[in-house]
Amino acid sequence: MSFMEFVLAVLALASGVAVVTFRNPLYSAFALVGNLLSIAGLYALLDAHFLAVTQVVVYAGAIMVLVLFVLMLLNLKTEQGKQPGLVQLATALAGGVVLVITALPPVISRFQGLSPYQLVDNLRGSEGTVEAIGQELYSNYTAQFELSSLVLLIGIVGAVMLAKRKQPQLGPRPGGMFGGEGK
Repeated sequence: MSFMEFVLAVLALASGVAVVTFRNPLYSAFALVGNLLSIAGLYALLDAHFLAVTQVVVYAGAIMVLVLFVLMLLNLKTEQGKQPGLVQLATALAGGVVLVITALPPVISRFQGLSPYQLVDNLRGSEGTVEAIGQELYSNYTAQFELSSLVLLIGIVGAVMLAKRKQPQLGPRPGGMFGGEGK
């Protein structure tokens, strides 16, 4: 592992933890941008340049603009809630340990016995060009590609509907305290 891979991995982990620990949704969104950019850097170091550029353009660019637009449209404030209790923290820790124990053996068995040179050779044999990816995406997966844009559109419409709903009025009503009751 090179020094840059280590630095990008630490940045990805730190920003991922920041996404779920920040109370302010806007700070969480900016931490997510940092996470997505560090993942794109890891893709670039692995010579997956198409994935790196796609990560920056699609996720760190377009999707995060959409997320920030929705956050600002909804005008969310800092979440004020109670702190998690000891039972909740212990349950979350136990769930994380069970997840790692469950997922680790298949991953280890998959890569056990392979040398780093074999891994690189396997990676080189499976890489495709941008043209091949485009042909596959727009021929065999056209419906899924269009459905993903429909899901994003539904999310935007839902955010606008939530933002435009009528808020209860807190002030005096017309005809109330000083407005023409005695006439």
